[in-house]
Amino acid sequence: MAIKVVLFVVFISSALIFAGVAGFKAYRADDDGDKPKWPVGLFGALAVAMVVCTIFIPGNIHQVNTGEVAVVRDMGKVAGIREAGVYWDFYMTKKYDYYDTKVREIKIETQTYSKDNQIIGVTADLQYAIDSTQVDKIATEYGTIDKLESKITSIALDNIKSVFAQNTATDVINNRSQISANISQTVEASINTGYYVNVKTIVLTNINFTDDFEAAVAAKVAEEQKRQQALIEQERQLAEAENNKKIAIANAEAEARAAQLKAEAEAEVARIRAQADQDVAKIEADTALYAGQKNAAIALQKLASVNGWTVVTYTDTKGTEDTSDDITYNKLVKPDETLVTDTELQVGVNKLLEVYKYEKWDGKLPTYQMGENGIISVVQP
Repeated sequence: MAIKVVLFVVFISSALIFAGVAGFKAYRADDDGDKPKWPVGLFGALAVAMVVCTIFIPGNIHQVNTGEVAVVRDMGKVAGIREAGVYWDFYMTKKYDYYDTKVREIKIETQTYSKDNQIIGVTADLQYAIDSTQVDKIATEYGTIDKLESKITSIALDNIKSVFAQNTATDVINNRSQISANISQTVEASINTGYYVNVKTIVLTNINFTDDFEAAVAAKVAEEQKRQQALIEQERQLAEAENNKKIAIANAEAEARAAQLKAEAEAEVARIRAQADQDVAKIEADTALYAGQKNAAIALQKLASVNGWTVVTYTDTKGTEDTSDDITYNKLVKPDETLVTDTELQVGVNKLLEVYKYEKWDGKLPTYQMGENGIISVVQP
């Protein structure tokens, strides 16, 4: 289009200039009384030529812009397709019909019915682009893009209604994305195969229901929410009861364990105390026995010393190497290495008593007992 305008301006301007020059020359010739000379005719011819060029040349130049495609009609018959570029065709016999190849959008608004006979208002956007290689068929069968869009819109409406009729209103609410995908799939399959276009997208922009249905849905949602809240509260109470039960069991087990540990501790303390008392009693008994044995040995040595006797200690070993039972006993031996008799022992004791009279004495006398084989046993008072 720009080239046509430029050429038209150039040719018209040139024609006007040449016509003006020719007129000026003719006017000067008339003033001088001379006949017009050859330059006048030349400029006039050039002016006529520019006019002829203006009529024929710009009209034969055809420009197809980017994003367009043209169908060439030769004497009304489709003769070919022209893509973006500049072409030379005689305008009196060939005509260019231009078609937009950019993505176009169709707004679709309709009312349809769901499977459960609910009225649904649907708004959708359908974007498509014509197939530039099939534009001659579009020109032959439909003529204009507007007629093609009308057909596409009708097919899209049929598919949209068909998809919604297969779903209940509740399904539409819960599965909107899936329904939108189904509509896109069916519309693309129906339009792309027989109408020389490529559907880019079809998107559900809005879905409306009747006021009564929306109120019913809102009431149902509110009821479902209450039910869910009741279930949540019930589960919370059950969980709380179960938790309290576990806590009670744990506390009871802890108390039982504590009582058991306390009883075991008290029993262990009693055992330790009993063992300690037993050990103390044994130590005291051993101490008393040792003290008695020590005092008896001292008294026996005193008796032997007063009478000039000697205390001889004997040990009789019985048992095995691992368990021995040693018995220790004392004998009084006279200087002649004979054992002291009972009579001599009684005399010796009397003699010892005489000695004690002059020493500190608590008034208690030891008792001596003569055993077999001259064994002397001292019994402390």
